[in-house]
Amino acid sequence: PNSTELNNILTEFERIVLVHPDVAFSLYHNDSEIFNLPIAPLRQRIISVFEKKLNEQLLSVKVDTAIVNISGFIGKPEASRKRGAHQYFFVNGRYMRHPYFHKAVADAYEGIIPTGEQVPYFLYFETDPNKIDVNIHPAKTEIKFENEPFIWQIIAATVKETLGKFNA
Repeated sequence: PNSTELNNILTEFERIVLVHPDVAFSLYHNDSEIFNLPIAPLRQRIISVFEKKLNEQLLSVKVDTAIVNISGFIGKPEASRKRGAHQYFFVNGRYMRHPYFHKAVADAYEGIIPTGEQVPYFLYFETDPNKIDVNIHPAKTEIKFENEPFIWQIIAATVKETLGKFNA
């Protein structure tokens, strides 16, 4: 595959391996091994896929509510960068794009990181499948939740609380 195709393959590969740390993966390109990922805890999988220094830059996040359980990692403020931060949402084991929830994360960092910068995050949502609609977009990466404003508040509050504990 050409470089565009390879980048698309790598993007999909990341989306799959980040929700299945309980599965070993190998990826080859032109007979060269690009990735060899053993079964590992989620944090280890993330740093194996991206970069070792991420390990020191991630803060653990976990909140359980009646509507949604959210777990994963957010970046420490010093992990911010102008572009290229690794930002991932997953719901019930599948990758999703969610600009509204992204704004909840970004708003929680307002005043903490320089304007226009972004931080890495890897947030995993578990919810009742009947409370989401995956048919918003043909690629099924955009997902609509019941109670989105409530979930937005949970995300913003959880990120702020995690950052508050770190900065305390």
